[in-house]
Amino acid sequence: MRYLFMILFSATLLADNEIFVEQSGSNAAIDLEQLGSDNLIGGTSSVSGNLTALDLDGATMTLDINQIGSSNIFRSDAIDGGNFTGFFEFDGDSNEWDLLMNSTGLLSTDYVNLNIDVTGSSNTADIKIGEDDDASYLDLDWIILGDSNELDFDIDYEYATNYMDINGSTNTVNFSGSGYGASSSDAGYFYLDLDGSNNTLDITQASTLARDWLKITTNASNSNICVVQNDGGTATSC
Repeated sequence: MRYLFMILFSATLLADNEIFVEQSGSNAAIDLEQLGSDNLIGGTSSVSGNLTALDLDGATMTLDINQIGSSNIFRSDAIDGGNFTGFFEFDGDSNEWDLLMNSTGLLSTDYVNLNIDVTGSSNTADIKIGEDDDASYLDLDWIILGDSNELDFDIDYEYATNYMDINGSTNTVNFSGSGYGASSSDAGYFYLDLDGSNNTLDITQASTLARDWLKITTNASNSNICVVQNDGGTATSC
């Protein structure tokens, strides 16, 4: 097991506090917390003016990220390994966070449990899971409380559950789900509970041989919801 942490309290990247992480090996437990604004969490190759993404490799990891404040950035483009548990809490406005798991398909991302809690407005998220290989038995839970947040996520999965609870207005959600199951029972489930007004949701489920399942409960006004389910037919759009 190898850990490399760089924790800086300087202006190297013109930020208040900075944590740079690279880790390889199994059974790691990492807990990172930043309080305040203009903080960074990224990779160890970061230099002035260029924040690179952190790299975590190994099975049975636990990662707990807490960024409490505004204008913070969390960047990861390489979290690879099965049996991963992640807790992500972002409280504040104008935060940015990127999460990429298994971008090459060389390592398994099966049995991943992610819990994401966002409180605040004007935050942006870009999440990609199982980009080149599916994330079987994924359990993804979101709680979003605030306005004008933009969430983009792309998941290649089977036997997976994705639950999202949004309470706020003028939020934008773009979801693309795909996968290739061995049979029609290899389902991908998406539950969405929406409260608020003027929200925009674009949902695409396009699994092959697998059943895509969607449940939406809304208490919303003036919102636009587009849903496309496609298991191999002619391309459609809203």
